[in-house]
Amino acid sequence: MDNESLSPSRRDLILMTGVATAGAVAATRGSWRSESTPSAPSNILINVRDHGARGDGSADDSSAVRDAMKVAQSKGQPATIYFPRGTYRVKAGTLTVPAGHPMIIRGDGPRSSQISLSASETSTDALISLDATFAAVEDLQLDGGGSAAGNDLLVLNAGYNRVSNCNIDRAPGAGLAIGKKGRSLAHMLENLIIRDSVSYGIRVHGPAGKDETGSTDGLWSNVDVGRSGLSGVFLQSSSQNMSNVHVWQSGTRAGDDGDQHGFRVTSRTHIFSGCQAEKNLGDGFHFESGGGDGTVISGCRIWENGGAGLIGEGTRHLTVVGSTFTRNGRNNVGDAASDDAVSAAAIHNDGGDAWTITGCSAWDDTNELSAVWVPENSTTPEIPRRGQTMSQTYAYVETGSRGRSSITGAMFRAEEHLSGSSIKTESALLRVSNSDLGDDDVPVVPAAATITLPPWGDVIRVSGQVKVTKISDSRPGRSVTLMFDSDSAGGISDGADMQIRGAFLPNAGGSISLIFLGEKWREQARSA
Repeated sequence: MDNESLSPSRRDLILMTGVATAGAVAATRGSWRSESTPSAPSNILINVRDHGARGDGSADDSSAVRDAMKVAQSKGQPATIYFPRGTYRVKAGTLTVPAGHPMIIRGDGPRSSQISLSASETSTDALISLDATFAAVEDLQLDGGGSAAGNDLLVLNAGYNRVSNCNIDRAPGAGLAIGKKGRSLAHMLENLIIRDSVSYGIRVHGPAGKDETGSTDGLWSNVDVGRSGLSGVFLQSSSQNMSNVHVWQSGTRAGDDGDQHGFRVTSRTHIFSGCQAEKNLGDGFHFESGGGDGTVISGCRIWENGGAGLIGEGTRHLTVVGSTFTRNGRNNVGDAASDDAVSAAAIHNDGGDAWTITGCSAWDDTNELSAVWVPENSTTPEIPRRGQTMSQTYAYVETGSRGRSSITGAMFRAEEHLSGSSIKTESALLRVSNSDLGDDDVPVVPAAATITLPPWGDVIRVSGQVKVTKISDSRPGRSVTLMFDSDSAGGISDGADMQIRGAFLPNAGGSISLIFLGEKWREQARSA
């Protein structure tokens, strides 16, 4: 019988019975293991202090650490390089875990054991590089030490690398680089704090595009990235799975090149769950050059970023669920706001297609936003303040005429955005349903010979006296009711592009219901 055809309870019973039977057989026959079967190798512990490391914050411990690494390699089995409480200064490249020699580099906790670069560093090598599969770094504080050599502090170059319970501060380059010189497949990041990196907080290297096979399938949990010089997180390799990742105040040294976002993404198929993009100088989420295809954003908060909350450039099949977009655009517009700047929208679909936006909220208010506080000893500039004004211009902007996206169950009230409108779109195929658009719930279009209907609203008001002879195409199956505001309205005339039961000349409040089928609007009903 196929196991998949069994109910869960029956399958569990069979499995439990099998385990019990196997245990009984083993008990009657005794152990089947041969005495010559080797046991799994143990993980030996190598204390760097036993090799002369002082850990006093001033001595150069590079030679002692190298000796400890050599001993670990010579053992021919997994090893832990242990840094007891103290501050260890080492040269770049000293802590390179070579391929074929899995090691764990471990301390007594990020506020107890610190490894720092020398301030006079000239090499551009990383402070720590993991080039062996299943190598790990845990319970440590890594610090740039004032080096100006552009070093990344921690680099993962092999599969199944793990970083746990670490603080990474003042990186001269990236705080954490993944896949820089090798594929770090299925890497794991958990419980990390990364601060004040000169370039990226975290960069996952890899060629942009749909077919890259770089450092995919990363698992990230409880990661905090703050005050990065460039974008906080830069994803160039696909399929990173993120839970509780918080990126804030990124882009402090980016200048005018625009690389100052919370999450900058040029790759596809990621999952962001319970993440925050807060007070970054650029966009909260920035999907560029088709990046973000097939990505899911769930239960995230995107707020007070300098640009858009989220922008996707040519992104396809993006899913955004249960997320909030608040007070974005403060640097793009701020007190000198342009009320229709699409670069300051909550969500900007720039030429993308087939987005699904469900159960999301986007809003702004006139509360004053103060400049972002930074420590006195930080080189990070303040994010500018904002006066008592709005800066988030729209809830949703779509550029490109053929997008087939859908917005459902949204709270996108027009009066809670600077433009006074909730949605701005060039596509007649956008579908908006079961959403609260505030003042936009019953949109108004001026009468003209040819009118283009907004893609939302079951009832649309028509103002003015011009006779309508054509209505632009919409998505197939769309039904609308047109209500005319004036006694002297021109109404609608029958024609090649519309199929109605004769000319419609309404009084004020008169209405006609139409459905778009194929290439024509057809009448469903009209008021008396």
